[in-house]
Amino acid sequence: MKKRFVSLILTCLSAFYLTGCGPACGPAAEPGSLESEGESSLTRVPVTMLYTIDLPNFEKLVEDTYPGIDLQVERNAKATIDGESERRLRAGHGSDIITTTMPTGDVRDYAMDLSAQEFASAYQAGISQSLLIGGKTMFLPLPGQYFGYIYNVTLAGQAGVTEPPAATGELLSMLDAAAAHGLGQGSDGVMFALESADIANVSSYFIGTQVPDFLGRASGVIWRERLTRREDTFKSGMAHCLNLSSAMVEKGYLNPASLYTNRGNMTPVFERMLNGTLLLTYSSVHFMDTLNAESDQYDFAMLPFLSEGDSHPWTIAAPAAFLGLNAVLTEPGREDVLNAARQVLALLSTPEGQSAFIRDIGASQSYLAAEVPVSGEIPEGLADCVSDGYVYNVQFPAKLLQYFGRSMAGVLNGENDLDEALGNVDHYFLAGDDEIEYDQSLIGIAAGDMIYEDYNVRREETGIGNLVADAIREMTQADIAFANGGSIRGSLYEGNIFGSDLDVVCPYDNTVVLLEAKGSVIREMLANGLSCIVQESGIPGGRFLNVSGLCYSFRAPAGDRPAELLDITLPDGSPFDESRTYTIAVTSYMCGADGYLDNNGDGFTMLNVYSDTAPLAEGVALVQETGKTFGDALQFYFQAHNDEAILARPEGRIKVVTEDE
Repeated sequence: MKKRFVSLILTCLSAFYLTGCGPACGPAAEPGSLESEGESSLTRVPVTMLYTIDLPNFEKLVEDTYPGIDLQVERNAKATIDGESERRLRAGHGSDIITTTMPTGDVRDYAMDLSAQEFASAYQAGISQSLLIGGKTMFLPLPGQYFGYIYNVTLAGQAGVTEPPAATGELLSMLDAAAAHGLGQGSDGVMFALESADIANVSSYFIGTQVPDFLGRASGVIWRERLTRREDTFKSGMAHCLNLSSAMVEKGYLNPASLYTNRGNMTPVFERMLNGTLLLTYSSVHFMDTLNAESDQYDFAMLPFLSEGDSHPWTIAAPAAFLGLNAVLTEPGREDVLNAARQVLALLSTPEGQSAFIRDIGASQSYLAAEVPVSGEIPEGLADCVSDGYVYNVQFPAKLLQYFGRSMAGVLNGENDLDEALGNVDHYFLAGDDEIEYDQSLIGIAAGDMIYEDYNVRREETGIGNLVADAIREMTQADIAFANGGSIRGSLYEGNIFGSDLDVVCPYDNTVVLLEAKGSVIREMLANGLSCIVQESGIPGGRFLNVSGLCYSFRAPAGDRPAELLDITLPDGSPFDESRTYTIAVTSYMCGADGYLDNNGDGFTMLNVYSDTAPLAEGVALVQETGKTFGDALQFYFQAHNDEAILARPEGRIKVVTEDE
């Protein structure tokens, strides 16, 4: 059988195409051929970079090869590596070497052109072409991992499955057999989950399922080439991409909500694989090695992507990350650092540099044109795929890949049907869409979780409630801002924050209005906000007020006694003046934009400036209709604070007094 190899990258700009197998021609630069100016200097030149783990082998190699260079690697959480890099770059003090998992994101605006550097030609031709941005080489791929299914061999054997599944039908049968024996399954029924719900990983999984029977065949190659020329569509080529996933969801083996990165319902894959309550996951060779190293009870093995028929199985591979050089290094006075940083990337682009990096990160594959020894063995389940060249690398443009993955996750969650979702992907691919671009744009970083759960924003102070209120106040420059609890519907989790995450927190389109209001009116507002904390349904009413620029305390409801407003102060502890007029920011909904019938307006009739169904408010005057939503306020806030990681916590703005106090 003729060997085949599809060169691929998960996050790249170029269109997708098939390249020949085997390494490209041309040797990589050797360390001895590198410039060594400045090495005799008494002062070592520091070169900084971020990475998710320590890199002792690569650091030692750099500093042994170039005693004049001090490579300083700062560890940063994987969840924030892109956001942290971009945040620092925007603030003007980013790392000398830029690290990113999304080379097509805004971080590229801060990277310098590497096209003229000799080391940029050391990589496989297909990889180099796929990373071009505007015809220029801006980033280099780090060594990567092979990906596939990881399954609990021990539990499968106990269920009577002694041979590795060879087709998707056999994979489902293995899950069925284990479920029938109560093995590899948690109380939620879930038996399969992706180890990482990062959207690039989710997208690569959906794409990968299509490789054996489509993308790895001649029909798929032709489709991809036609799609590149805008002569074909996702709808025609990906109509079967959810067959396996849908079957797993239907059987309860896969929780589709776990495919959303920031929704707090990700399956704890590592823990569940180790305790035997998850039979199957999708991840890398390195993750499988980690599981086997940690477990004394179970053995784990890998499977490639399987065919629905008799096509050869495939694995996929992806770089661990991408490195570039900070463009500020070209400014006058930075020549020494620029030269040193170039030397670091040049050394990385040699077999010796790649080997050191591979030892540090446990990678399975190098993307150099020259052959690079890889430590460790390719697992038995993937060995034939690798040796025979059945290795696929996803070459969709990064944002298109992300949107495809989000759309397919949405289908599995019942948000729309597959035909409609693929049509939307085609529209985005062919025509673009500003709203989708915003949804997939990196807005900022959360330094910690800010959680909406169990209607907490409707009965107490919370971090997410404070964040929304602060955002409204900062956008409007009001003295006091109020966010009714019913307008907040989601959490923000530690790590990178995308536009779509903000839309989840505040999904409604009611707009913010600025009012002048007497302090006595504000007291009425707060009392009304406390009036529905306890309801017969057990769900607190949405009128509870989260605040910025004000503090208040109330006695908790008990039995038949309702909640009682106790005290109001300003944030610095000074008295609140009920006779004074304050500027306040609230939602138009509270001001009667939808009237007050059928509980509209949440009973805030003391703010009525719009509705004819209730008396107009006294002591209140409309100052401005901003036309902006709470979601807009959050976007404004993150953009205004893009040089810092955001974290809001309860800080005593709202105090709940119990019977015992």
